[in-house]
Amino acid sequence: MAFLYPSFLWALAAIAIPIVLHLIQLRRAKRVEFSNVKFIQVSKDLTASQRNLKELLILAARILFITFLVLAFAQPFLPASETVRPIDSSQVTIALDNSLSMQNLHAEDDLTLLTVAADQAKKVLDIFPSTTAISINTNSNYNRAVTMGTNDAVNELDQLSHSTRPFVSQQVMSASQVAAEHVFLFSDFQKSYFEPSLLSRVDSNRVYHLVPLKAEGTSNVFVDSVYLADEFVRPGTEGTLYVRLYNAGDKAIADCPVKLVIDNVQLATLSIDLPPKQITETAINFIIRGEGSKRAWVEVEDYPVEFDNLYYFVLQPSGRLSITEISGNEASPLQRLYRNEPLFQIQRFSPNNIDYARLNSSDIIILQGVDEIPAALVSTLDTYVKSGGTLAIVPPSTERSSSYVTLMQSLSIPASLNAGSSTKTSLAIPDRDNPFFKTIFADYDPKMQMPASVRKLVWSRSSEDILKYRGGAPYLSRFDRGQGKVYLMAAPLLPEQNELVNHALFVPVMYRLAISSYKQEQQIAYRLQNMAITVPIQKQVGGENIFKLVKDSTVFIPEQQVRGGRLVFNVPPDLDEAGFYELQHQGEVVSSFAFNFDKQESVLDQYSPAELRGFLPEGQRHVHVYDYSDTFSLKSEFEKRFFGVTLWKYCLLLCLIFLMAEIALIRFL
Repeated sequence: MAFLYPSFLWALAAIAIPIVLHLIQLRRAKRVEFSNVKFIQVSKDLTASQRNLKELLILAARILFITFLVLAFAQPFLPASETVRPIDSSQVTIALDNSLSMQNLHAEDDLTLLTVAADQAKKVLDIFPSTTAISINTNSNYNRAVTMGTNDAVNELDQLSHSTRPFVSQQVMSASQVAAEHVFLFSDFQKSYFEPSLLSRVDSNRVYHLVPLKAEGTSNVFVDSVYLADEFVRPGTEGTLYVRLYNAGDKAIADCPVKLVIDNVQLATLSIDLPPKQITETAINFIIRGEGSKRAWVEVEDYPVEFDNLYYFVLQPSGRLSITEISGNEASPLQRLYRNEPLFQIQRFSPNNIDYARLNSSDIIILQGVDEIPAALVSTLDTYVKSGGTLAIVPPSTERSSSYVTLMQSLSIPASLNAGSSTKTSLAIPDRDNPFFKTIFADYDPKMQMPASVRKLVWSRSSEDILKYRGGAPYLSRFDRGQGKVYLMAAPLLPEQNELVNHALFVPVMYRLAISSYKQEQQIAYRLQNMAITVPIQKQVGGENIFKLVKDSTVFIPEQQVRGGRLVFNVPPDLDEAGFYELQHQGEVVSSFAFNFDKQESVLDQYSPAELRGFLPEGQRHVHVYDYSDTFSLKSEFEKRFFGVTLWKYCLLLCLIFLMAEIALIRFL
């Protein structure tokens, strides 16, 4: 034990005063004679030993009263248990995680983690003198927080709200300042964001106090992602939306309500059973009405963490697919097939009369039954595929052609024309699980009658075999080449050599082949990350023109660049609110985007105090992890560690107790 003001101990000499008074009162009783004792009050007889005991107790009470009164002024204390060098307490940082995961409820109070964290932080401020400079750091103002007094800090904590920005542990643990200080970090310590490795490389000029907040549970349901079964979005046509739901909790959830809303109209609702720690995928059918892009969202009902209950996306109507057929046959079956569907826009060139300028604008080029390929066309097709185009090759009935050898070599495809092959072989039944056939079969018949075909073009080692002959030889395959794709068909489109032309599979297979060339220029949804987005633009834009992202009255000007008819821009770091944004140019809407929160914030698993201590390296004295506790125990533990245990309050209390004891002894004994 030590004393803050030891000079006051000289006042203990005042103990001699009650001792002297006690000795003076020790005198022998005198006999006094009365003539009449009638009016003497009857009193209780006291023996000499009883009287001496009373006087001794009064003396002891007076001595102890003076002793503890002097000690109260000397302010005794038990030294701090921590042996690190003294820390400057004139500057204190309260780092408070106010991310969206702090919407979760506290394990002991029916309050959010953010509310409990703010209350505990206010109690911690009572530990320090009123002259201490306080800095309140949140997810929104790391490295920009200003210092303030205690009263202003309390007001700041009272006004604290959730931030859409995630908790960045590195900014708290790695911040370096000249002045030594205490840093109190209040957080749920999500495993998806907190980096335990930072505990081994903290600033040695600071002492970090990690205060974990125990959540009531980690249960949370959110939409992980959505995607369309068919990338084409056409008004009046039924589409299928696949929704991936994740139950992050440890318990199964029965009948979780899910809604689909398009243009503020609820189109579908269903209830889904969600097993724990798993992604559950469900399909929702919908039909959109009217032209133009559609704002849509999927909504789940979940409590208490509600920031991720909505998943936003944009349904953008698809444009017509541009198909170019290069063929010498004016009555090609492809002309009739694709012209019957408004979705496709087909044009045909003969091999000797090609408009090469229009080839590059095609979504897919079909080289169909060409006997000899011009050298210029070989070079053009090679460049087209490498730049991301889709090429489909249907062989001619010719048995040999050197131009096909040159084309296959330029495309690095091990394929060649098969001389003398005239025997037809039936095709194998297609795999219903192949994504290529995902929307083709309404009722799959494993015993369906398949067409037969010759094999004029042979190859090996493709990226995917879509259709095969019985026996395993490929009939229709895909080759991925750079950013582009090449499809090979083994037989020409002649009924006598290829029965597929007159089979029910011909139309859906050729439609699917064309649709596979569609490149969605814009995703239906994005996440709030600093990522680059590329979108096509219709007009030529000068150097002074600026594209803006607009949400209601909020305007963002992202970093942007126009290259080759495409706008490339980065999502601004300050864009941190989920929802719909319009890309505007000179007041006109160019496109619409849907942004959603990063799903790491939705996984609520957190580190316990024991786990956090396990990450501390041996001998680490600048990081202290507190147990789950209330504010009082946190405050007392901190004082014991760093300020020691002050005893003057106890001395003052004992002083009053012995004063009351003296009065009671004199009055009642």
